[in-house]
Amino acid sequence: MTLPAGVTIDVYQGRFDYADHKLEVSVANATPLPFTVLALSFSSPAFTPPVDYERAPTTIRPGDTVNFRLLLPPADCSASSGTPRVHVRYVFGENAGSATKDTPATGAADFTPHDRMGQLPTIAAEDCRDDAVAAVAAIRPASALRYVMIAGQETAVLDFTATPTGAGGLLTIDDVRGTVLVGALDPATGKVGDTVPLGLDIGAATSPVRFSLTLIPARCDPHVVLEDKRGTFFTFTVTTKLDTGRIFIGVNDAVRVALYDYVGRRCGWT
Repeated sequence: MTLPAGVTIDVYQGRFDYADHKLEVSVANATPLPFTVLALSFSSPAFTPPVDYERAPTTIRPGDTVNFRLLLPPADCSASSGTPRVHVRYVFGENAGSATKDTPATGAADFTPHDRMGQLPTIAAEDCRDDAVAAVAAIRPASALRYVMIAGQETAVLDFTATPTGAGGLLTIDDVRGTVLVGALDPATGKVGDTVPLGLDIGAATSPVRFSLTLIPARCDPHVVLEDKRGTFFTFTVTTKLDTGRIFIGVNDAVRVALYDYVGRRCGWT
């Protein structure tokens, strides 16, 4: 069977979902009758194994949209294709015994959902790039900020350590970018730019490499902290045997709070 006319389903990853590696399956009901999801699952050769939504049943009233949040499985980097599928079992119409006395229609549908923002290939590629990096080295931020004085201002420094796994291969950490919360100061130029070049080559015989980011607030709008979801994930450009592209490295809770406090002090909020 197919979905009733007027019921549509697509998938996307919102900014609230990135850190948790989650996916939204969005069900929109543009019909005059309720649509009840009895069971829903997502599968894809690019992400295994399939995952089920565990809080059904859920009723979507006429004109409403409900987003079903699923933990996206790890990417399968050996997959040759990534066509996703959504399977849904449903009841369409009023419950038995309702004032309309309509008999609800039960059904099931299995189909390829619309990837609303074309994100699934990018998510899979980033997962596989993370795996390729992790095979060569572990890149970890420090568990605490440290502070230096620059031009009479307290300035935060976040240290990172890249530790080879000894498994072989070559990793180049090409550059790093700041975030929407903090900009990275290039110590070679004294300027805050889009990227700070690093050019670090790491292999099996390399000793652990330590490098630092000097950080200043990227902006002083309080909403940058109040609504933050990605401001403590730093973007690195890396090159591995797989490709050249971006990876994102987040900090622990203590550093995240310290960064918020630091931005507040520099911006004069506290």
